[in-house]
Amino acid sequence: MNLEKREIIIKEIQYWRNNRLLPEQYCDFLTNLYDDEAAAKDRNPISLKNLQQGNIKIWLFGFGIISLIFLISLYFSVFPWPLQLATALSVLIICYGYSAVYRNRNHVISLILAGLGSVLSLGFGLWLIALHDLDPQLWRPILIGACGLLWCILGFVLRIGLLQYCGYAFWALLYAGFFGGRRPEASMLELELLWLPLCVMMVWLSWLIHHKVKGVASVFFAVGVSLWMMPELDALLLRQDYPQWISFMLILKIAVGLALLFLFRKKWITWVAT
Repeated sequence: MNLEKREIIIKEIQYWRNNRLLPEQYCDFLTNLYDDEAAAKDRNPISLKNLQQGNIKIWLFGFGIISLIFLISLYFSVFPWPLQLATALSVLIICYGYSAVYRNRNHVISLILAGLGSVLSLGFGLWLIALHDLDPQLWRPILIGACGLLWCILGFVLRIGLLQYCGYAFWALLYAGFFGGRRPEASMLELELLWLPLCVMMVWLSWLIHHKVKGVASVFFAVGVSLWMMPELDALLLRQDYPQWISFMLILKIAVGLALLFLFRKKWITWVAT
């Protein structure tokens, strides 16, 4: 059974228990039934128990993975560039592919593999730029944009909200860098006009799709909330010669944002929880 469906069933059983719609022993039986099914399906083959029992397949698998990591680390720089690119793509496909395989079996392993693939995608990109003396002013923004797009797509496909959020964060970084280079002397009003429309748009999209596309509304809402503070963060971190009152303005905006979240909590929690 799908993990999501099983969680819904367990929550429903808990609701029956709390409202005394079923006898306690029936609720215990049903809870144990689905918990046992979860344990059977989510059993991790790479466990301390299997290692202690001397499972030769697990030990050989671990030896192969560790050896492969060392070989790539030691000899990656001497590979011809097509082999470097093929190696990087193969590692990423393996990480993200197994993340998809384990998505319904073991969510923790799926998250770890997706996180590893994301770190490696950025790391391989920076490594290739350094190895081939590519122009960082050109290729780093391309890498940031490519990683952001990849993470947005895979975060949506794998239903990993954090990965999708990181993708949008990279696009926001690219957006900030682009306009920082074009308008380094931008006023605070310009920065507010640069970021706040995006904030409103993301929150509006969160409301628009919360009942149509599952798992995306919460990401859009989180991105919108983050963009609320971006004008001040842009001024403090990416630009120079800004007055000290910007930090107090940031604190004020955080307070206003929390107040808005509190006032409209019944609405946005519905979007996020959908």
